[in-house]
Amino acid sequence: MRVSIVVINYNYARFLPASVSSALAQDHPDVEVLVVDDGSSDSSVEVIRGFGTTVSAVLKENGGQGSAMNAGFAASTGDVVIFLDADDLLESTAARAVAEEFRRHPESAWVMYRLRLLDASGRESAHVRPRRPGVMPNGDLRRHLATYRCFHWQPTSGNAFRRVALDRVMPIPEADYRMSADAYLASVVPLVGTVRSLDDVLGGYRVHGSNNFASGPVDGGYFIDQVDRQIVHHEHVRRIAAQEGVSIPSDVDQPRDAAFIAFRLAALLHDPDHPALPGDRRGSLARRGLVAAVANPELAWRNRLRRGAWFVAAALPTNGARRWAIAHAPDTPAGRAALAAAPRVP
Repeated sequence: MRVSIVVINYNYARFLPASVSSALAQDHPDVEVLVVDDGSSDSSVEVIRGFGTTVSAVLKENGGQGSAMNAGFAASTGDVVIFLDADDLLESTAARAVAEEFRRHPESAWVMYRLRLLDASGRESAHVRPRRPGVMPNGDLRRHLATYRCFHWQPTSGNAFRRVALDRVMPIPEADYRMSADAYLASVVPLVGTVRSLDDVLGGYRVHGSNNFASGPVDGGYFIDQVDRQIVHHEHVRRIAAQEGVSIPSDVDQPRDAAFIAFRLAALLHDPDHPALPGDRRGSLARRGLVAAVANPELAWRNRLRRGAWFVAAALPTNGARRWAIAHAPDTPAGRAALAAAPRVP
């Protein structure tokens, strides 16, 4: 089973050598490494050329993450595809582990694995994403997508996909996914096959303050943008679901999506006069979000309780509760980056 590792790069020349080297160091017997440069303005192309014929270089004009992933997938030949962000790393056992999992589960479309958090210099923290084993999903998620949508999925570098599954959902819509193309795959791949999750730590996820995903302030506009993105995700889920004969609600507000509700409520907390969607009200969103979070069977109980507590705090009328809820809004870059402050592993 050939594994294609597609390194996606944009202006990450300083991280690229470590990322590509980790892809080349795999102990699986059949691995190809491709490096897609999405029109970088730094020295990335020179770094890529320095690897010579050990990698296949795909050099293109800037088009965004979705465009780069499409180009890398089109140039790859593997039965399994891993998209590796150029600031992240893979353990040498990653390709072999996911290939074995796909062999054991021929119906699977997607294998996730845990990632060690790294700082800018590559030093390991004490934490992995997710922190605890048993958090990531396994099995058929089609009904869950229709009912709850929200589940734990890994960032780009923590996933491997079966090629025949990607053939059914790609190309990624480039205009909609200049960023967060991993969210598109997380939204639609469960419609074409089952999901498997490994508790093994098979990669490193670098949090360095200048991650491309984390640009811009986290304010009311950020949350409105996240709501708009969720609406776009939902439309693509409906499109792929229709192709696959899966029933998905037409109304984006029908699934009990805790993340979608939280983004709308956070937008209201920042600016009550400019809701993300017409008719949004603080109390009703908090009640719905609490139910959605606690009832979601694909969220670990600690996650459900933590999200539920946030919805309760967001509903309280005091300024202190409002400030706390704004500072601790779920699913924000600040929340993810905070994990990187943990002590290093001895």
